[in-house]
Order: sequence, then structure tokens, then C-alpha cells
Amino acid sequence: MFESQAAAERSPTTRSRITNGKDLLANVDGRTADARRYRDLAASLADDLGGAAGLTEAQRALVRQAAAMIVQSERLQSAVLRGELVDVEQLTRLANAATRILSRLGMKRERPDATPTIAEIAARHRPAGSVTA
Repeated sequence: MFESQAAAERSPTTRSRITNGKDLLANVDGRTADARRYRDLAASLADDLGGAAGLTEAQRALVRQAAAMIVQSERLQSAVLRGELVDVEQLTRLANAATRILSRLGMKRERPDATPTIAEIAARHRPAGSVTA
């Protein structure tokens, strides 16, 4: 039915503006705050996975979905902080869906290493006012 050709092998004039990187999404003004945040999140998530160039099309689609859900979740969180009424179920569903997508991508929640260094331990036990060499 279709010949198997990578998008990179096809002429840019036969590919969509989204595939060519000219548009963020179809019919979206990329200058809005939400669009900029979406673009930043998508780039950051792709970087966390080793860079956009190494992702499959399916992974890129999941990154876009996760970024969109995170942006929507952040909008609802902002509304909560402004004291507005928010559908908590919708906020929960967005958070759960984003977590599932990130999990499918192999991204795991990792805690930063909280083990103090020797210098930090020594600084805590140093008498007040003492000077280090």
C-alpha cells in the first residue's frame, strides 16, 4: 500500500509543516504563553530521552501528548492558586494520564541524591564564627 520511507528521505514540500518543524501544531499560534510552555516542555522531555533526533515517531507523539497534558494541568493548578473553582477530577485525570505517558516513555520519577558531602557535614559541625582554610 504505502512505501516505507522515512520522513527525512521525502522532499520537504511533501511533508507537513509540523513534520518539517515549521508549525508547533496545526492551527496553533506558537507565540502564546501556553504554546511557548508546550514547546519548552516537549523539547525538555525529548532531551531527557536523549534528544529529539533519536526518538521514534511514536515517542515524539507521546512527548507531544505529555507536554499538552502538563500544560493543561498547569493551567488548572494556576486557577486553583487564584482561588477559582476547578474540576478536581479533571486535574487528577490529567496528572494520571501524563504520568502514564511519561512512564511509557521510560521516564521515572527519580529523587535527587540527598546524601550530604563531607564538606557539608563538616560545615554543619563547625563552630559559629570559625573560618575555614
